[in-house]
Amino acid sequence: MKNVEELSQLLTDVRMLEQQMVNDPRRMYSSAVSNYIKFKSEKEDMENTNNDLTYERAVEKILQPSRKIPTWNDSPQPRASLVIGSMTRYERKAQVGANAIVLANFECQVNGNHRFFNSRKTHQNYVEAHHLIPIAYQGIFEHGIDIVENIVALCPACHRCIHYAEDRSRMELVDQLFKKITPNLNRVGIEIKRKELLELYQIV
Repeated sequence: MKNVEELSQLLTDVRMLEQQMVNDPRRMYSSAVSNYIKFKSEKEDMENTNNDLTYERAVEKILQPSRKIPTWNDSPQPRASLVIGSMTRYERKAQVGANAIVLANFECQVNGNHRFFNSRKTHQNYVEAHHLIPIAYQGIFEHGIDIVENIVALCPACHRCIHYAEDRSRMELVDQLFKKITPNLNRVGIEIKRKELLELYQIV
């Protein structure tokens, strides 16, 4: 297997085979493939975290004070593409992040009272776009996760907390956001359990 997309196709194929093996008590083949994709993606998740500033600047550049209000998706969306030249890293579109911030009305989705300063670009409360299901794990999902339904607006403090705080604090934020956005994710064909999401954050 050369890249995560090939592994993802293998995962889809294995899941289809498992549906035909309803009487097989050992239907753990897709779990093995999924865990291998997670293993391969962990390094890229750290790389994405390191590139957050570049992504946030691109999102901020797109945001404008008066724009047409974007809409939520009403069906599953195409998967994110691999970054050109990468075999494991998925693209994050700044426009999607900007749309998610506008839909959140420039409020931190952990606490709307988290208002530290206004952006000089938008003159609105400054928040940052964060993929609740990290984009590095696109390979384990059939549908796209670089979507407004998977992106939360966070104040700078909450955004740093979800990446760098002690696990207990990170778990509280992930739990709160998970409850808030799960209905939106389910509407567009993305299903994930709390335990699976915490594993992606390496919170045990």
